[in-house]
Amino acid sequence: MKKFIILVLFLYATVYSIKMVPTLFHTVRPKQAKQCEKINVVFNNNSDQSTGEILRIQKKRSSEIILYSCGSNHDKKIALTFDDGPGQSTKEILQILKKVNAKATFFMLGERIQKNPELAKEVFALGHEIANHTYEHKNFYDYNGEDKMHEMEKGLLKCEKIIKKMLNVKPFFVRFPYGYAKHDAIKVARDNGYYVVNWSFGIDWAKIGAEEMHRKYKHAIRNGAIFLMHDLPKNSKVLLFLEAFVNEIKEAGYEIVTLSNLLNIKPDNEK
Repeated sequence: MKKFIILVLFLYATVYSIKMVPTLFHTVRPKQAKQCEKINVVFNNNSDQSTGEILRIQKKRSSEIILYSCGSNHDKKIALTFDDGPGQSTKEILQILKKVNAKATFFMLGERIQKNPELAKEVFALGHEIANHTYEHKNFYDYNGEDKMHEMEKGLLKCEKIIKKMLNVKPFFVRFPYGYAKHDAIKVARDNGYYVVNWSFGIDWAKIGAEEMHRKYKHAIRNGAIFLMHDLPKNSKVLLFLEAFVNEIKEAGYEIVTLSNLLNIKPDNEK
């Protein structure tokens, strides 16, 4: 009898474990999906992505998406974005993009524009899109002051003022440093006529070789992808494979476009 009970318990445990396998591989998605339906938020669970895990946030009474991490999955379009410049890699990145006839979107820091005004002007003159990365690279995930939203807005508008003065254009995309995209950031952005754009894939800060990094970027090529790279440091790994990567995107039948093209968004005053 004892052996029979042990056998029954063993069989029950085996069956239960088999039933649990799909759940073990999808523990996050079902729970988050229910939350998303209630607050109208869709989360992105790709482990290679380093945004705030949010794919998009929609207004409750509108279908307008106000936070993007990708474009339409129906169009064979891809956007390249570069953060933190103008910097040490900007010039070489511009040369590569010109060689392969590709346009990108540059999220610039106000303080970097002040230090490299001619380089910022060159980026714009070559037909690339200019976007706001705030004035300085402040980490709002770690900022706990009561004036947090005020600091966000101050950095956003200070960078905007510099861009308008130097380039005579008002940006309407913002990417807060480190991909900060909580509700306070969304509110600050939209109150000032901005859309928040993060990314679908970015890993150029990882401590891996250029070949492996290239492979990971290539593996992430898909409809609507927004790739993140950086042009402030001497980004030697990206510079090694950027030309080949762009050619691979084109050979796969994709069009490389600016964010405004990818997302089909115009400034509020042009709608």
